[in-house]
Amino acid sequence: MPPTQKTLSKPCLSGDMKLSELIAYRNYLEETSALLVGKAADRDLARIIHMAQTNSVQIDQFTDQLTTQQEIIQKNFEEFEQLLNQLKQRTKELIAQQEPAWFVESYRLYESEMCHETAEYTLKRHSSISTEARIALQTRLLNYTDWQYAGMVIRPALETFIYDMVSFDPLYIIDESYELLEPTIDRFPEQYRRRLRPYVINERQTEPMMIKVPDGQFGMCLVYYLFNFRPLEIIKRYLVEIFQKLKPGGVLIMTFNDCDREKAVMLVEQHFACYTPGYLVRDLVTSLGYEILYSWNDSGPSTWLELRKPGTLTTLKGGQSFAKVVAYPN
Repeated sequence: MPPTQKTLSKPCLSGDMKLSELIAYRNYLEETSALLVGKAADRDLARIIHMAQTNSVQIDQFTDQLTTQQEIIQKNFEEFEQLLNQLKQRTKELIAQQEPAWFVESYRLYESEMCHETAEYTLKRHSSISTEARIALQTRLLNYTDWQYAGMVIRPALETFIYDMVSFDPLYIIDESYELLEPTIDRFPEQYRRRLRPYVINERQTEPMMIKVPDGQFGMCLVYYLFNFRPLEIIKRYLVEIFQKLKPGGVLIMTFNDCDREKAVMLVEQHFACYTPGYLVRDLVTSLGYEILYSWNDSGPSTWLELRKPGTLTTLKGGQSFAKVVAYPN
């Protein structure tokens, strides 16, 4: 169920800290460990003590004192680690205190503002992705494209990834209006358009969005740069229905605004994207039955997930059809 509160201007943190700053700080802390530093220091100190103990020159009781001091140093590292863990936990608590307000704000943004976005605006909105990243993701896509299975793209827009999926037969393209699908269709020659299956859905209806799309028929579904602008409640609806549409062993490839990362949260603070923490998205997909095959991200805000419906992908197709069935004239 969506949050009951529908109006919120700007969620704020206690003090002057931004949520993105807390996320960045938490991520930095998670990469630190006093115990790892202590282990390295312990090895170096042990070498020094070993040299002192085995040397022919022995002066007073300094070697024994060095050993005692080494133990004290290691105890100090352990105490430092305890304090560091307390700091990590407190940072997580501060983030958790702020999350409910941002969840509400994301749903408000979706219901009150994103619903008014024109097709022209939506089509012009592209993700920022490096050439290296695009090649990497195209390579991942090509691992799954196969004429033996039907494929599906939700929100194809003007992205070029659809060209890597033309082997699917047929290829379903799905969006909220035909106006959003038409530019995608127009990019292909007339002969190929016969293999496209355009479907218009309505996210805001109570019945299943893709009720007219066949169940258990798809080898792969791509959702690129749509979930970045959807709150968790809507993402869950999509995930449930896509799971029904996939064949056993079928794969869902999706991106989302990974708010476990600073840059993604900055977009949320600018009211440009929805607050979707990666840890919650991963918990959601596994609770719905998906297996996480692969996760990828770079320095940008988005994370690329590859999810599989359990089972073995099979097909009854023996060869690709290059003709269509037509009515025989009387």
